[in-house]
Amino acid sequence: MKSFLKYKAILIGLLLTFAIAVPVMAQTVTSGDDDTVLEQIIIFGRHGVRSPTAKPATLATYAIDPYPDFGVQPGYLTPHGQQAAALMGSYFRAYLLHERLLTGNARSDLAHAYFRANSIQRSNVTAAKFGTGLIPGATIPVHSFPLGQTDAVFDPLKANKATVDPARAETEVQGIFGSGAALTSAYSGERSLIRSVLFGYTLGLQPPPLPPSGKNDAAAEPFLLAANTTNLVTGNIINVGGLRTIMEAADPFVMEYADGLPLAKVGWERLPPDALSQQTRLISLWFSIAMRSPYLARVQSSNAASHILRSMEQAVIGDDIPGGFGNARSRAIIIVSSDAYLAGLAGLLGLHWALPVYQPDFCPPGGALVFELRRPRHSREHVVRAFYTAQTFDQLRNLTPLTLEAPPATMQLLIPVEGRSAADLDVPFDVFQKLVRKAIDRKCVEDPSEEVPPGVLTGVPLS
Repeated sequence: MKSFLKYKAILIGLLLTFAIAVPVMAQTVTSGDDDTVLEQIIIFGRHGVRSPTAKPATLATYAIDPYPDFGVQPGYLTPHGQQAAALMGSYFRAYLLHERLLTGNARSDLAHAYFRANSIQRSNVTAAKFGTGLIPGATIPVHSFPLGQTDAVFDPLKANKATVDPARAETEVQGIFGSGAALTSAYSGERSLIRSVLFGYTLGLQPPPLPPSGKNDAAAEPFLLAANTTNLVTGNIINVGGLRTIMEAADPFVMEYADGLPLAKVGWERLPPDALSQQTRLISLWFSIAMRSPYLARVQSSNAASHILRSMEQAVIGDDIPGGFGNARSRAIIIVSSDAYLAGLAGLLGLHWALPVYQPDFCPPGGALVFELRRPRHSREHVVRAFYTAQTFDQLRNLTPLTLEAPPATMQLLIPVEGRSAADLDVPFDVFQKLVRKAIDRKCVEDPSEEVPPGVLTGVPLS
């Protein structure tokens, strides 16, 4: 017990130090301050709070106690998650009304908005609920393929719009991260923490106790960094071995807290809220391996990046461009998918963030990369401004109303442009355009002339 309390005190100190040191700010809420006009916003976000994706029978093999029931099918957005998504939409409504990108007239605002989601229930419903907050009173047209049908924007590999060389991916990943054995050792603290939660063991016991009879020790499997040879879809090119197992076992913890479950059901009260963030380092590690490494980021995220750039280009020139989201009139573009796709896009563009309490580059439920296309009032040249924004753990848990005075955690991002001073984080549009074009691999981008965008999805199940 003493060792646990000592660990807890050290962790709290580190988290507080980190939170104070990180520069976090809200999106600009007084457009006159920087003398620019917001002309388009692209919100590329993650779905909201969901139930665990693993089936209950699988989860039951990992822990001595039953995981809590979220009341919805595995991987579905929860009712709590729906409310949190609507709150985020309401915040952006206030922000975009202030920036005069929205007018407050539902019909007019809907005509200048575009909603897109990858074809899973939690993304579809997140987009729809976000939209009800953004444009109250409107029926939100979420563009998505039928549930389960592959969307090439998010998974160009499964859609056969890109090909990957697993051996090349393996060589690069090993060149960055070393061996799976090294990672297994480096993340021993997180593995020990999760084991103590799953089995009720005292944190830090050495050697680790044997798992209870009939249970699998998800923290015992070694991590791997080897190429897969089958099921080569986005996020599955590298076999990470036990890293995937322990992530599956620990996946419910963040959602339990964010969904507002009683603390007694958050890691069975064996995972203190201040330790909730630490164990997510394993998720960020997986994203760094599977999505952010340079080669895999190009293969897996070039198509999404191309669509974002083309969406900006059509806003700049005022004419439709194939391969973009929406059309030239689309001023508020909301794209909802999964954290893996968000991490891949960020990796391709070299974007990083650090919000208080969360681990660096972690993608909380409902968080988003935000790209703003702005024009200085006394210039015809556009600039791009990027943010990462997310509700905090407690804002999600408590369904805290968000306002311009009490916003979600937000950080303006450095767009890495060679030879440019970081004193001004805005980047001229033509410079951003060159950066994206250089980052993407054209062979991994669907031919815009052949693309058939999805229609408006109807009948999305809410439970």
